[in-house]
Amino acid sequence: MSYVQFVGVAGDGVADAHRPRTKRVVLIVLLAVVLLALAASGWLAMRVLNAKSALEQAEVLMRTVAAQLADGDRSGLPAASEELSALTAMALEQTQDPIWSAAEAVPMLGANLGAVRAIAESAELIARDAVAPLAAAADTLTLDVIKPVNGRINMESVRHLADIAGPAAAAIRSAARTIDAVDFDQTLPPLSAAGRSLAEQLAGALPVVDELDTALQLAPDMLGSSGPRSYVLVFQNLAESTALGGTAAALTELTIDDGVISIGRQASSQSFGRDLNVPVLPVDPGVAAVFNPYMYATLNLATSRPDFPTAAQLAAAFWSRDIGGAPDGVIAVDPVALSYILKATGPVALSSGDQLSGENAVALLLNGIYLRYPGEDGPDLTDAFFAEAARAVFTALTQSTGDTAALASAVTRGVDEHRIMMWSAHPEEQAALARTPLAGILPSDNTAESVTGVFFRDMSVSKVDFYLQTAATLTSDACTAASPTFTTDVELHSMLTQEQADALPPFVASGVWRGEKFKTQVFVYGPPGTTLTGATITLGGDAETFVGDAGTDLGRPVATYWVMLSPGETVGLRATFAGPEGVYGPPGLRTTPMLNATTTTVNAEGCPAG
Repeated sequence: MSYVQFVGVAGDGVADAHRPRTKRVVLIVLLAVVLLALAASGWLAMRVLNAKSALEQAEVLMRTVAAQLADGDRSGLPAASEELSALTAMALEQTQDPIWSAAEAVPMLGANLGAVRAIAESAELIARDAVAPLAAAADTLTLDVIKPVNGRINMESVRHLADIAGPAAAAIRSAARTIDAVDFDQTLPPLSAAGRSLAEQLAGALPVVDELDTALQLAPDMLGSSGPRSYVLVFQNLAESTALGGTAAALTELTIDDGVISIGRQASSQSFGRDLNVPVLPVDPGVAAVFNPYMYATLNLATSRPDFPTAAQLAAAFWSRDIGGAPDGVIAVDPVALSYILKATGPVALSSGDQLSGENAVALLLNGIYLRYPGEDGPDLTDAFFAEAARAVFTALTQSTGDTAALASAVTRGVDEHRIMMWSAHPEEQAALARTPLAGILPSDNTAESVTGVFFRDMSVSKVDFYLQTAATLTSDACTAASPTFTTDVELHSMLTQEQADALPPFVASGVWRGEKFKTQVFVYGPPGTTLTGATITLGGDAETFVGDAGTDLGRPVATYWVMLSPGETVGLRATFAGPEGVYGPPGLRTTPMLNATTTTVNAEGCPAG
């Protein structure tokens, strides 16, 4: 037997001898792996249950915190915040384990574990960077700390709130991004429902958070923290409708220096030049084609375009040219918004003996005062009345001892209805304002909402819109069709009788037609990117009621109508727009904030409720 053969035979013998031992070793290893897998599974299951329990308790506590913030009873906020921080930190700690991380790579199981981790991360971030700082400032977390006292706002309190709001808003935005990145379609139904609910809550909170953060970040400089600021307050006369509300009837200068607010010069529309050949700013041919160039030469018409930055820049230019000084910004308010504010502050006394209140402000300022002074000196007397009313309301705002929450609610309502608007001459501030309802800007795309606009402009040189009723109905298949249509029906109705019209003073009834009829322009703006496919008069009207030239403005097609209304008459019109294939949010309707609010209806089959 050769050496090689010997080695081979010997090797076979050794291998045969070791086979049973090798099998035992493999079996032991496999058993160990199984035991470790079972242990890891049990460990992981325990951590999942712990995280689930902590998050469920945190959700209940988060609702309690939200209720405490909303109700104004913040006495229990510090304790609730401490408990919330502990629960969310526990939930997050459960997900930060090597076994958990490894299991996230397992198909199906991993998607659920990743979703739980994302929810835990988001909850812990909100508890740490949003709720905890708010709880620490619970004693000062009230609107009263920024309420003017004796004409002064406490700037230290404003800066303190701004320091809290910035990180809190950033935390909520970050949490929303984290949750949005999770594909809850790949998770179990209970987890999917919880994740989607959290995503909806965060999405609903973001606009409010962004607006509050923007306001508080801008507030110090805008309130004169870095030097005195000058603003022009424009009082819009809703008895003469324009797209943004009403003509710029009275203007008041507000000066703010490190929180100290004072009233300065005042002017009426009669204080400004009216030479139609001398525009206050270079004329935009596109804008002039829709509204005519007179809005650049006559302050009354500055609010003709449904874009407050345009109106504000014109008003600032008129003020600078004819009164003097470059305003830092322009604020618009109308009598309906003033009525909301007066309901919170209480009535104010005027030298005329009138008590201007939330109940009578609209009727007195937009009709009663004109009937009181019907003579040739009527415009001068009404201008003086408006100026005193503006000073009185300003004093009420800055000296009020009324309920701060009610006042904040009144102002918020005015902003939401586009009756209070603001523009800043400082680009960085204006960029931030443009993201809020204060800006008075139409959406530039259809992503969030496909907005159609219906806007009115009195062309009678009258004050008869006190007697005008309007309605607008939008019908669209934007939620069901790839290439949607948007059809808008508009009605205008004069509530006047001929007898009432005959009794009106000339400058109320219009010196042109003297109560026989009244002319109104109507502008219907289609959603961005759509095309005007039809414009008709559907009800009433005479030869002087007709469809004007179509145009474009603000990236939108515009249908224009000239409507002549006699006392008691109703006129109807329709505009239809077609959109190409693309992304369309639910259809929405924006209208001029009229003295008598426009009745609006949106018919949109297949769109989500609300």
